[in-house]
Amino acid sequence: MEDTSFLMDDPEIVKEFLTESGDHLEAVESQILQLEENPDNMDIINTIFRPIHSTKGSAGFLGLKDMGTVSHELETLLDEARKGKLKITPLIIEILYEGVDILKRLRELVAKKVEKIDVSGEIVDYAPVIVKIKNALEGEEVTESAPPKPQHLGEILVEKGEITEDDLDKALEEQEKLQQKKIGEIIVEKGIATIETIDSALKTLPATAPVSETVKVDIQKIDSLVNLVGELVIANALIKDLLENTNSTSNKNISHLGKIVKDIQDQVMSIRMVPIKSTFQKMSRLVRDVSKKAGKKVKLEVSGEETELDKSVIESIGDPLVHILRNSVDHGIEPEEERIAAGKPALGHVHLDAFHKGGNIYIEIRDDGRGLRKDKLLKKAIEKGIVSENATLTEQQIFGLIFAAGFSTAEKITDISGRGVGMDVVKKNIERLRGKVEISSEEGKGTKISIKLPLTMAIIDGMIVQVGDQKYIVPMLSIEESIRPKKDDISTVQQRGEVINVRGNILPMVRLHHWYNVEPKKYDPWEAIILIVESEGQRCGILVDDLIGQQQIVIKRLGEQFRNVKGVSGSAILGDGRVGLILDVGGIMNLALN
Repeated sequence: MEDTSFLMDDPEIVKEFLTESGDHLEAVESQILQLEENPDNMDIINTIFRPIHSTKGSAGFLGLKDMGTVSHELETLLDEARKGKLKITPLIIEILYEGVDILKRLRELVAKKVEKIDVSGEIVDYAPVIVKIKNALEGEEVTESAPPKPQHLGEILVEKGEITEDDLDKALEEQEKLQQKKIGEIIVEKGIATIETIDSALKTLPATAPVSETVKVDIQKIDSLVNLVGELVIANALIKDLLENTNSTSNKNISHLGKIVKDIQDQVMSIRMVPIKSTFQKMSRLVRDVSKKAGKKVKLEVSGEETELDKSVIESIGDPLVHILRNSVDHGIEPEEERIAAGKPALGHVHLDAFHKGGNIYIEIRDDGRGLRKDKLLKKAIEKGIVSENATLTEQQIFGLIFAAGFSTAEKITDISGRGVGMDVVKKNIERLRGKVEISSEEGKGTKISIKLPLTMAIIDGMIVQVGDQKYIVPMLSIEESIRPKKDDISTVQQRGEVINVRGNILPMVRLHHWYNVEPKKYDPWEAIILIVESEGQRCGILVDDLIGQQQIVIKRLGEQFRNVKGVSGSAILGDGRVGLILDVGGIMNLALN
């Protein structure tokens, strides 16, 4: 491996290069997928060429010879395609993918060096891909396709005969010295062409969307800002609580301050929100590679790429999606001959979609494959001792068996899947993000896996409730309604505890004061309030003394010593300065049903 010890003299520059090159390679990989679908599209070829060219330049500047060599050869290959001399074939697509993979691995080695990790035993052999590129260039097929029409102002002026090539070269040289000046201004200043000529040429240029400017900020600074805004929200709540009984002018000012604090909070939280596009792009490459290895024809259709999620959620959702999509292609989509025999098109489809719904983000993975066979799932689960033979399970519970550790219906183990590891990790990872995953399937038609995630991990909308002298927070997303029942609606079922009749539906009732050893002010349910809550498709009633009101809650993590407290997911500082526990409705449900 090349000597890169000199890079340690200025690691900040290298870190910037790693960020920039990572973005470039992700963009290139996404564009290669599009090029595979549209091999004659010169715009896509140009879009791939530019980041490869930038990577080559930056690698050369930093003395990263290996990355510079590979990117230079890829650039040469793409340049021939740009000139219309090289036809984009499946072989060229494979070479491009291989080249990008090698650049990624070389970049990882540089990243490890920056982190002072020993990489002396790691070697990236890029000689084979260089040979493939040279062979492709030597046997290049000259096509009759013309290069794309010029799109730049100077080229249009030359094409119209308004200025000469020499005039344009001189103007471009001048622009290099005066980088803030536009080429049209320089041409007019030099007397090469008039303003009217420039305006006429500009009208022929395609309309471009306004470019938004960005600035890179250390994620720790953003996290610190989020924490400070959380403290500001708490301080504002404290002041509001202190002055709520004062004169109307103060109340008006406090209300205005609250609105400003809310706007600041929303803006700061949005800084951490990033589109899920980059994660979805990686999935496109994954489906392509897995389907090829499995010998199947599968097309991934993606929608909702611009849907934004908290950065921490984006970083954690990648692995679950990899496992789900790999299973969809390997287990869900049937082989070509089986699909044709079933009257389906030979090409299998997998849909990956993201969208907002009810204050949450939903990610759905649908396939038009063979679907899940309930009898087969149940039989396998009984064989493995996961469920007993006389167990009575609902459809959702049977589908949920695929998330059991070590469970797999694969006939044989492949290098893609089949060992029964992965889907159990999927569920754990999603639940760790305070999300949930649901499955629906129709045999012979396909399967849909739906992942429900919170927008952010830092703040929730909560209903503050009173039980005795304690206040608790129930997430608003879990609350269906609040009721004051009649005496006749409450009854006791032997060995099952208390239940409540809500419009003909019998639901279990949970008394919080029993579980958390609190003396309530209202013991009888018909004098108190019952919150009807929902989790994982099940419902129950939670008995509380009173509802205090709705509030945005800044979540504070509980210490390790409290991690096993049932029915509690976190804490928050309330308007009176006291700590309130955030209730985990799923945990409360387990208390009620067990």
